[in-house]
Amino acid sequence: MITTVNSRNTSESVGTVSPRDARSWLLEPGTRTHELEGRIRRYDPDAVILDLEDGVAPEDRPRARDEIHDWATGGGQAWIRVNAATTSDWGVDLEFAARCPGILGVVLAKAESAAQIDATAAELGDFGGGLIALIESATGVLDAVAIARSKSLTRLAFGSGDFRHDTATTDDSATAMGARAHLVLASRSAGLPAPIDGPSLASDVGGLRNYCRRSLATGMGGMLCVKPDHIGMINTEFAPSPEDVRGARELLAARTDSIDGSYLPRLRAAEAILDRARTYRIDTIEEAQVSASR
Repeated sequence: MITTVNSRNTSESVGTVSPRDARSWLLEPGTRTHELEGRIRRYDPDAVILDLEDGVAPEDRPRARDEIHDWATGGGQAWIRVNAATTSDWGVDLEFAARCPGILGVVLAKAESAAQIDATAAELGDFGGGLIALIESATGVLDAVAIARSKSLTRLAFGSGDFRHDTATTDDSATAMGARAHLVLASRSAGLPAPIDGPSLASDVGGLRNYCRRSLATGMGGMLCVKPDHIGMINTEFAPSPEDVRGARELLAARTDSIDGSYLPRLRAAEAILDRARTYRIDTIEEAQVSASR
């Protein structure tokens, strides 16, 4: 039997899955913290990002910071998306992040160079939280290798909507898919976890599932999410399936000295699947008669 255990039900437990492994990243405007507790309990995202950038009108950003501070002071925990390093709000956002309780990390919008990552880390000082670079332009994609190698970086993410606007392409175009692939390679080369993909705007289950599977096939490791009801499928699709877990367990149980050139890579892949199953609290309880169920 293969079961999924899920006991998280409050904002205080957000972050139980490490940022390196988080699949679903719920992005909510900083002015909507009053709705957040219910959404976390109902949908159980791996991570929450409170937005101070595009999700909040410039005149509302001071109020958003106040609301985030009040929510976090009450025990809430979340990442925050700060404005681009080229804006006047950048420094204000970082000063706020560094002193606000409950902030787990910062997502830098429209990151385009390693220098911006280093400047952001320096501005945060001894903040101690994570730092994600949100790549949203052709310039950012082309500099992704250098950005990924910044010592302060936790992970890369793809701002697919702004990238489409910047390059005048569609989301499934060779240009956009090539950008995803480039972020995957940059992350792997720098020893970072797989990047976080941009959000799906699909209005139906089939469209969301196809988006997730396309993202996975490209090598992405999670997704931003602006529709809370997408979280369940994102968490399912970006975790090993019961079939994956069962196959990995059986391969490891049937180790043999008779091998070919593909055997050891298959063993490593099986071990990685079981590691991910443990990370996402997917219990793998071996049935007494696995073969009888085939």
